[in-house]
Amino acid sequence: MTDSRDIFKGLKVVDFSWVGVGPMASQTLAMFGAEVIRVESAYRLDTFRNGTPLAPGTGPDRSAYWANVNRDKLGITLNLRHEGAGAVVRRLVERADIVTESFAPGFMEEVGFDYTTLRQMNPDVIMISMAMEGQGGPHAGFKGFGLVLQATAGITGLTGWPDRPPVGTGVAYTDWFATHLAVTAMISAIEHRERTGEGQYIDLSQLESVIWGLDDAVIRYGVLGEVMTAEGNRHRTAAPHGVFPCAGEDRWCAISVMDDEQWAMLRRAMGDPAWAADPALAVAAGRKAAEDGIEAHLAAWTSAQDADELAELLQEAGVPAHRVNDARGVQTDPQLAARGHFWEITHPVIGPMTWDGPAYRLSETPAYPNLPAPMLGQHNEHVYRDLLGFTEQEFVDLMVQRVAE
Repeated sequence: MTDSRDIFKGLKVVDFSWVGVGPMASQTLAMFGAEVIRVESAYRLDTFRNGTPLAPGTGPDRSAYWANVNRDKLGITLNLRHEGAGAVVRRLVERADIVTESFAPGFMEEVGFDYTTLRQMNPDVIMISMAMEGQGGPHAGFKGFGLVLQATAGITGLTGWPDRPPVGTGVAYTDWFATHLAVTAMISAIEHRERTGEGQYIDLSQLESVIWGLDDAVIRYGVLGEVMTAEGNRHRTAAPHGVFPCAGEDRWCAISVMDDEQWAMLRRAMGDPAWAADPALAVAAGRKAAEDGIEAHLAAWTSAQDADELAELLQEAGVPAHRVNDARGVQTDPQLAARGHFWEITHPVIGPMTWDGPAYRLSETPAYPNLPAPMLGQHNEHVYRDLLGFTEQEFVDLMVQRVAE
């Protein structure tokens, strides 16, 4: 069996990105053996470095949020705005295969490190920018984070309930979604360079990435001119389709009856109650017409059931169902445990903690946990001296002059 860290062994990545999508994308390459140098500055810390949960104490290395998306990397500090940063960036880029950044459009050009300039340092380099709305267009300079971009992409208009204001997902959903397209784009660029010898510039838009997650809403409007709206947990054609209360405090079960056969299975699982015997309910159109009443009867039945036992009963009957997990339920889910999704790594400041592993299993090269995320500037001396070739005095001067800060 081949070591998974041989997959991208020898690949060198300079990671200027911050917050979500960029660090997560480069972390995927790092997990499979790429050398990823995460470049930060103490002058303006990554937003995630202050993201909760935070370990007790003070300092910039306490965020488990930041640590979860920067594992297996080397960490250095460098002030890109300092006039002396150019000499460092040149050495980083000259040996790099990929350069990543996720700042607002124009920043890399402003500090003198846009693709045109980097290509003069390394003609074969691959660069990817991962701005909110791409590098061009009337909204390229707009500011915002996950909630704002969700609204822009149309996600917020589809989540929530028809009689209430729109509701976002509560997290930077766009970052988590765009990450996978960013990784795919970088791997494709690597393959292209291996075939042609050509580097390239990738202009990824988080907005355009997440639109792929809108299901049929965009196609429906494009074909029929129909605008889909929020329906809560309900489905356009299937019923019952929702989340129902179970015994205990804040315990719920999701039940999804997608066809008439599953409705018959649900009836049998409930013991064929009289209210469900109406012939009109045997077909989806009839159930949709009587959806309020069905949900009320179903909720009365589920409210006396244990969520886990109910899910198991319905699954055995052939009805798609599962308890609604909170974070504790996810961490202890037997399916995730059996697949080894959560990895335990001890961080020098945060301590032992479980982290997300990849959501896929490679049969011949299974991934495994390796290094915790670096502390701020943890690998400065190793990178500046050993990898970039600065002398001891040059390294000291970079520190004293506050270039490497």
